[in-house]
Amino acid sequence: MESVNFKLNSEQQKAVLATEGPVLVIAGAGSGKTRVLTARICHLIEIGVDPYNILAITFTNKAANEMKERIERSLGYAGSQVWTSTFHSMCAKILRFDAERLGYSPDFTIYTELESERVVKRVAENCLDADAKYKSEYMWHISRAKTLALSPDDYYYAIKDDVQNAGTIKQVYKLYEEELRRSNSLDFDDLLLKTVELFENCPDVLEKYQRRFKYINVDEFQDTNKLQYKIVKLLAKESGNLFVVGDEDQSIYSWRGAEIKNILDFPKDFPKAQVFKLEQNYRSTTSILKAANSVIKHNANRNEKNLWSENKEENSVEFYEAYNDREEASQVARMISILCRGDESYKDMAVLVRANSLTRTFEEEFNLHGIPYKVFGGFRFFERKEIKDALAYVRLAINPSDNDCILRVVNYPKRGVGTSTVEELKSVAEKNGMTFFSVLVNPQLLSSTAAKKLAPFTEIAMKLIECVKTMRPTEFFNFMVQASGLESALKASGDKEDENRLENIEELVNAVKEFETDNLDATVSDFMQSVALVSDTDEMDDDNYVTIATIHAVKGLEFDNVFIVGCEEGIFPTQRSIADCDVEEERRLMYVAITRARKKLFVMNATQRYRFGRTESFNKSRFIGEMRGIQPSVRFSNSAYGTRDYSAPKRTTFGVNDDKNIYSSSYPTAYQTKGTLGGFAKQSTESKKPSSGVNYDKFVKDTVVEHSKFGRGLIISTSGEGEDKIAAIAFKGLGVKRFSLAVAAPLLKIVEDV
Repeated sequence: MESVNFKLNSEQQKAVLATEGPVLVIAGAGSGKTRVLTARICHLIEIGVDPYNILAITFTNKAANEMKERIERSLGYAGSQVWTSTFHSMCAKILRFDAERLGYSPDFTIYTELESERVVKRVAENCLDADAKYKSEYMWHISRAKTLALSPDDYYYAIKDDVQNAGTIKQVYKLYEEELRRSNSLDFDDLLLKTVELFENCPDVLEKYQRRFKYINVDEFQDTNKLQYKIVKLLAKESGNLFVVGDEDQSIYSWRGAEIKNILDFPKDFPKAQVFKLEQNYRSTTSILKAANSVIKHNANRNEKNLWSENKEENSVEFYEAYNDREEASQVARMISILCRGDESYKDMAVLVRANSLTRTFEEEFNLHGIPYKVFGGFRFFERKEIKDALAYVRLAINPSDNDCILRVVNYPKRGVGTSTVEELKSVAEKNGMTFFSVLVNPQLLSSTAAKKLAPFTEIAMKLIECVKTMRPTEFFNFMVQASGLESALKASGDKEDENRLENIEELVNAVKEFETDNLDATVSDFMQSVALVSDTDEMDDDNYVTIATIHAVKGLEFDNVFIVGCEEGIFPTQRSIADCDVEEERRLMYVAITRARKKLFVMNATQRYRFGRTESFNKSRFIGEMRGIQPSVRFSNSAYGTRDYSAPKRTTFGVNDDKNIYSSSYPTAYQTKGTLGGFAKQSTESKKPSSGVNYDKFVKDTVVEHSKFGRGLIISTSGEGEDKIAAIAFKGLGVKRFSLAVAAPLLKIVEDV
C-alpha cells in the first residue's frame, strides 16, 4: 500500500491486508469504514488483482458514486474497471443479459413503487374479494413476500393464521404477478428475486459471474435483506472471498426487510471468517461517544464494542427538559442563535425527530425568528400534500373565486369526478367568462351527467362558505375536516401512510388552536395569512440552513451541532415498539442520532405536548435515563410565552469525566451566564464571547417596531431582562407574536416617527 496513502490506523490496516477468505469488519459509527473499503480495493489492485474481478456493492447511488470516485482518484483508469454499484443496479444489469432464461425479454420495464401500486389497484378492482382502497396494504404484503422469496401460495400459508384477509392478499398477489409478466415488467423487489432465481435455475449463468467476481466487497452490510445476502453468498461460493463492512448498532431498516442477523450470524455462516472491529471514532467528542456507548449497550443483539476518540472534550452533551413542545422549539431556536453568534453556521446544525409530525413547531419557530431551514425525510409541514389539500378547502371557503383550490380538491377525497367532468367544468367557465364556482352554482350550464357528478362537491363548498363566516377558527377547521370527507376517507383507507396523513391534519388543527389561543380575536383569514407568511422562504440562503430531519434521513451524515428532540416515552421509543416489547431498533435509532454529532449534542424532551386535539403529559424517554450519568433535569424559565409561570431555565451537562454514574449539577443557561459554550460546560461565569451589542432596554411596552418579515407592530408587553427579554408584539392581521429578543432583535427596528 505504498503508492496510496490512506492514513489507516492499525486495526484498519489489518482489515485492508486481509485479502483472502471471508472477512467481517464491524465498523462503529464514524470509524472510517468507507476509507477501509476503498483502501482494500486499491490494495487488491496494487498486489496484482485484475480490477475486472472486483465487485463493490453498496445501497445508494450516491454512496456508490462516492466510492467509485475515490477509487478512480487513487488508481486512475484501473480503478474505473471495478464494478461499483448498488444491489438493484447490479441485478438489473445481470438480468438484462439473461432475462430470456426466465421468460422475459431484455427490454423489460422496471416499475416504480407508484406504478406498482397502480397495477395492484387495477387488479384488485378485478378481484371479487379485494378492495382497491387497500392497495398500499396489498403492496406491502407483496413486497414482504418477495423479500422472503415466497410465492403467493407459500406466503398465504405463512400468514393465514395471523392475517384476516390472507386469502385476498394471495389472490391479489397472483393477479399482480400475472399482470407484470404479461407486461414484461419487473418491480424493484423482482430485481433481487429474479436474480436469485436466475442463479439457482441456471448454474452456467451463476458460474459466469462467480468466475468474474473473485473479490466481493459489501458496504452497509447490516442493511441487507434475505435476498441480498443470498446473492452475495452465491457469488462468493466459488472464491470464498467475501469482504463485508457494517455495524449492527446502525441497523434501522427492519421495516423494509433488512435482517440484523445477517451481520450477527456472519461468523456462523463462515466459520473461518476473520473479524475486525473498528472502534476509533474520527467524528465525535469523548462525551458524545460515551453517551452513545452507554445507550446502545442495553441492546442484547449486538457485537460488543466501545467507540473512543482522541478528541477528549468531556462536556459536549447537554440535556434540556422543556415545559411543552412550543417551549422546546423556542429553546432550540435560542441555542442556535447563541451558537451562530460564535463561530458556528446554520449549516452546522441539525434538529432530529423520530416522526415527521414533530417538525411543525420547529418550522414555525424558525420562521418566526428568521432562522433558515430545510426539512428532510418529509416535506415542510405546510407543503405536505394532505395539509395543502386541507388548506385548499379553507381557501375555497374564504375565496370561492379561487379556481386553483377547486381543481385541487374537486375529486379529493374521490367522489367520482373524472377527467372529462373537470374538463367540461373548465370549458364552460372559459366559454362564459366565469369562475369555476360560478359554474358549480349554475349547474344548468353543464351537461346533466357532469352536474350530477359535481353536485356533492358543490354542496360541501356551500356549507364551508356559509360556516367560515360564523365559526371560530378551531371550530371551523374541525368542521372542514369532517365535512370535506378528509377524515372519514383517511380513516377508512387502512393505509398506514394515510394514518400518518390524518395525524398531520390533526396537527394542523392543533396549530390553529394555538394560533387562536395567542390571538383571541383571530379569524380564519388571519390564520391563513399567517400560514402564507410562514411558508414564504424566498429570502432563505439555500447553502446555509438548519437541517430538520427524521433520524432515518440523516444516516450517513454528520453535523457539528445536533439537537435530538421529542425524547419521550411513546414518541421515541414509539408506543408501538413499547407495546410489542421490542425497542432494540428504536435504541439503534437513538444511537444513530447521537453519533451524527461532531462537537455538541443537545438532547431534549417536553413534559407536555399538544397532540390529537388535547394536551398530553409525557415521561422522559428511557434512552435519556440510559445515557450515562444523567441527572433529573429541571424546567426552563422565563418562557417565551410571557405570563405562564415556568421555573427558571437550567440545563444538565453530561460531564463524563470518569466511569462513575455521576454528572455535574444543573447550572444557568447560556443566556444567563453570557459565556461561551465551553464556559457553560465548565460552569464558568466569565464572559469569553463578545457581547451581541444589542440594547434590549429600548424594547419597551407601547414601542412601535418594524419586523423584517411581519411588518409594523406594537409591543404590548415584555418580560425578563437582557438576553432573557421576551417581547409580545401585535401585528395587524396577524395577531400577537412573542419573540425571544436574544434571537429576534436583529429582525426588529424601532420606528421613531409614528
